[in-house]
Amino acid sequence: MRLAPLLCTAMLLSTPVLAQEAAEWDWPEPQISSDISALPPAVQEKRAALIEAARSGDIEALRPIIDAQKSRPNVSFGAPDDPVAFLKDVSEDDEGRQILGLMLDLFDQPYAYYPDSGGETYYIWPYLSELDPNNLTAEQTVDAYRLIDSEGIEELKQFGGWYYWRLHISESGEWSAFVAGD
Repeated sequence: MRLAPLLCTAMLLSTPVLAQEAAEWDWPEPQISSDISALPPAVQEKRAALIEAARSGDIEALRPIIDAQKSRPNVSFGAPDDPVAFLKDVSEDDEGRQILGLMLDLFDQPYAYYPDSGGETYYIWPYLSELDPNNLTAEQTVDAYRLIDSEGIEELKQFGGWYYWRLHISESGEWSAFVAGD
């Protein structure tokens, strides 16, 4: 019983320190680019392979790309066993073509990345996923409308972040994520 008051006191005393540390942390600003030639060669190759697969209209064309990697891309925070089957299932059509079209739409947007992040750099489509939806410029808002309707944009603003689809490729060329959600 004496332990509970002691733990509560310790937590209360440490809260200002934790809050101060959080306030001092500056989230880095992403670099944004449309220059595909500036991407590392491995990222360019993976992007081109994914675009070719998406343009085929056959969601199974993603499977060899996934199978050739060290690890499967994250397609859901539930980590499904079969990423292709999952993407086909969440597609608005029975063949997975809507999700392939969405992938192409994401790749049509500029990308974001964080240079000198201390680890491997990830290239993220759309760049909008790394921006505060409440602070988009007019041009960025038009880009958002290319992916989401006005109701979706309002939801993102209320949420305070991007939870729509986004795709990540590491600088080593690993397709690491194609997810929606927070």
